[in-house]
Amino acid sequence: MALVKPPVSLAPDLAQLLNPETDIKVKHGIVGLLKHLAQAQSNRAVLGEAGIIQRLASCQIWGEKADIAERVQVSAIGIAKYMCNAN
Repeated sequence: MALVKPPVSLAPDLAQLLNPETDIKVKHGIVGLLKHLAQAQSNRAVLGEAGIIQRLASCQIWGEKADIAERVQVSAIGIAKYMCNAN
C-alpha cells in the first residue's frame, strides 16, 4: 500500500505519535489505521521496521489508564497478531 512505502511512508510518523502522552482518542485513530494497514502482508515488514509493536508496548495502551478504551486495546492486540504472523 502506498501509505507505508517510500516515498510517502507514513509508518515512522504514525509510530512517533504512539507515546504515553498522546490523547487516547488520537491513539484510537492511529491504532485503527495501523490495524487496517497491518492486514496486508506487504505492509508488515515496513511497519515492523518502523517499530510499531515496540511503540504500542511503550505507549501504555495496555496500561490501567487505558482500560476505558477496550476497543483500542483489542485493535492493538490485532496489530501485534498480524505483525507476528508475518515473521
